[in-house]
Amino acid sequence: MNANNLAALNPTAGQSSPLDQLADIHLPPPVASFPWAPGWWLVIGAVIIATLAGVLYLRHYRRKNAFRRAALAELIALNAVENDREFAQQLNQLLRRVALHSYANKNIAGLSGDKWMDFLYRSCGDKPAFTDAAIEAMLNAAYQPAAQSLPRDVLIAESTVWIKRHRSHHV
Repeated sequence: MNANNLAALNPTAGQSSPLDQLADIHLPPPVASFPWAPGWWLVIGAVIIATLAGVLYLRHYRRKNAFRRAALAELIALNAVENDREFAQQLNQLLRRVALHSYANKNIAGLSGDKWMDFLYRSCGDKPAFTDAAIEAMLNAAYQPAAQSLPRDVLIAESTVWIKRHRSHHV
């Protein structure tokens, strides 16, 4: 085959290929990481505000309930008191101090006997923290010279429940 025959078979021989005439692929510019769209700024702002509100709420809650933690620590320390009468008096005083702190606008200091027991029952909502027998035993031991033995474990457990659960809006 001669060159003329080849030229007849391939009319574009000698010319550049149409693929060679195409321009290179142009990539789009890279996506900027900054500045973000306004929606992202709103999301970031909402997250910051929610986090700040949560921290402030937890701080307020801890500060508001610091007296409960102190009372529970004092309640645990009462286990060391060996004399039942002294134990009952100190427990009653502790419960009164907690009540006076929580119900500053009520006349708690003047309550005694059945009124004090009724207050302890009502201040813990629908489920009273104290049983009749335990609270009566505590009051008898605190104010009478010769009293029966005290159910200390029950009183400490019930007092713990009352300190944790009592709320001023129940009374």
